[in-house]
Amino acid sequence: MVTFLEKISERAKKLNKTIALPETDDIRTLQAAAKAIERGVANIVLIGDEAKIKELAGDLDLSKAKIVNPETYEKKDEYIQAFYELRKHKGITLESAAEVMKDYVYFAVMAAKLDEVDGVVSGAVHSSSDTLRPAVQIVKTAPGAALASAFFHHCRTGL
Repeated sequence: MVTFLEKISERAKKLNKTIALPETDDIRTLQAAAKAIERGVANIVLIGDEAKIKELAGDLDLSKAKIVNPETYEKKDEYIQAFYELRKHKGITLESAAEVMKDYVYFAVMAAKLDEVDGVVSGAVHSSSDTLRPAVQIVKTAPGAALASAFFHHCRTGL
């Protein structure tokens, strides 16, 4: 019998998507990234400080992951400007947009908005509201959709 996760994994392999993982200060995120890479489930972009990620990762093989630091990313100003344009009607300034884009979850969601990644997986460290807020502010809901939702799946055997 094929399990729920096996079905999702096989579909993900076929789709060959790129997923951003912003919670890189949690070893579980790095372990999941290593498994996803090993199993060919997705291309992985880790959001965070490369030295800190590598130190925390230890012997985990993340060599095929791309690491993007919001502080030094060459498109940082584009992200800041895009967030400013999306939220200026709410009173955000360029300076506050720059501060927001230092938040790894917001940064990862902006990467999805700008089509640099296909999706973001978050919620191991952040609450559902802290995970959904950036998505609702940046990506928005589909036209006609009144609700946004989160999904959580926990398993004992890993990916």
